Amino acid sequence: MSNKKCGKYEELFIKEDETELLEHIKICSECREEHENMQKVSNLVNEVSFTFKRKKRMQAKVMKIAAVFFLAFLTFFTIQLVNPDSYMNETVAYLTGEDYTYEQMGLPVDDYGFIMVDFGE
Repeated sequence: MSNKKCGKYEELFIKEDETELLEHIKICSECREEHENMQKVSNLVNEVSFTFKRKKRMQAKVMKIAAVFFLAFLTFFTIQLVNPDSYMNETVAYLTGEDYTYEQMGLPVDDYGFIMVDFGE
């Protein structure tokens, strides 16, 4: 028995000709052992691959949710920049202790200062 290894396994494996590889494995014990080791590794990879796929899907979901919240946050503050008076007057009035009426907000009010509602009669 020589110390030289067969070395054909890698060549046949890369070729992707499975029938030729399987024929060689039947006659070469070194390549058969290499093939069994490769099968074990392949089985282990297949066994744990779902964990990585699940983790990747979860990360994608989290990123989508974060993007939605970010866009909502950005939209809200963009609207506030475009129309700063919408809450600013009310906030200033609250902080200074002044009354801020619905009429000052630009809402239709009746003689008593209540918001008028049109029922479409």
